[in-house]
Amino acid sequence: MRKLKCGFILSMAITVFLALGLTKPSEGLLPQDNAPRIIPLPELEDPGQICVENGRVYVLDKRDIIVYDLKDGRLLKRIGKIGQGPGEFTMGPGRLTVLSDRLVINDFRKIKFFTLEGEYSNEIKEPGFMGFYPFLPIGKNYVGFPMEWRDDGSLSPAAGCIYDKDLKLKKKFYGELPMGPPPPPPPGSQPPAKKTDKLLIRDYADYAVYGDKIFVADSRKGLFISIFNENGELLSEIRHSVEKVKVPKSYLDAVIKERKASKYWDSIYVHQNPVVPDFFPDFIGFKIDGGRIYVITPAQKDGLYEVIVMDLKGQILEKSFRFPIKPNFEVPESFSLKYDVEGDKFVWFAYNDAKETFELHVR
Repeated sequence: MRKLKCGFILSMAITVFLALGLTKPSEGLLPQDNAPRIIPLPELEDPGQICVENGRVYVLDKRDIIVYDLKDGRLLKRIGKIGQGPGEFTMGPGRLTVLSDRLVINDFRKIKFFTLEGEYSNEIKEPGFMGFYPFLPIGKNYVGFPMEWRDDGSLSPAAGCIYDKDLKLKKKFYGELPMGPPPPPPPGSQPPAKKTDKLLIRDYADYAVYGDKIFVADSRKGLFISIFNENGELLSEIRHSVEKVKVPKSYLDAVIKERKASKYWDSIYVHQNPVVPDFFPDFIGFKIDGGRIYVITPAQKDGLYEVIVMDLKGQILEKSFRFPIKPNFEVPESFSLKYDVEGDKFVWFAYNDAKETFELHVR
């Protein structure tokens, strides 16, 4: 059975956070003895997501989706372009999901389908505002985690919903997921009258469709993954105990120091009161590949993060320290887009400042 991958919509909030420098592709690569294989990707302008499937690397870039050969980094093709026509993206592609038989791309409240070769097939309209999470077909239904507008104009947290083939709501199957950070104030707006708390470490949640099942990962419950069928019926749950990792005082000090050096200090950061919890979430990354679940925990050893590998029933197959990328604890939604797993190897992109180009890393 081939894998089905998913991860987050690149919302405007995340885009602004990235633009403000809260996360940069060149940041977060940890020192390591076993250096990854590195391939230059000079075609990339401003990548936001990577998906790897069957030896192909799909990178969601500023204007289109660029496909590379994982073996040698050879450019294979470009998919789509900015525009209003069939197979074109209104403001650039939003979120990419590689299914076993097609590509699913979010584009400004529309879901567009392409063949694996990049040929445009058809599109549908989102039945609700999906926010951070993708909207995907599963069996005869669709699954999504829409956000709803409240009476006061704010958005509710995303909640799991099953839709029928006509995009009518069939069932709500999972409660609200953690809310991401609010977007920064628009340019020219007045600063708040008093400092507001800014949470620097947030709970992590994500979901994936694999085969005919939905896997929902939620760190608020510990290392916890719920498994549902295509109708949103709970089949089983995966739960494991992991050792809590305390947040050191040096973490908060380092973030404050970095923000004081930022050009946004006077306009944004000086009006915030950085806050961290006592402990990191039990896990901060979740992928499925080759019939295995890969979970990343905040535990570290020799500059590498812990990887827990499980089968699809949750039995632990391996524990090791081999994840080389520093997580973005403040916006985990964007962090999950920066890497993927293929053939038990982690694949990610990073910017090389010295060479002024993006590079593909495989480890």
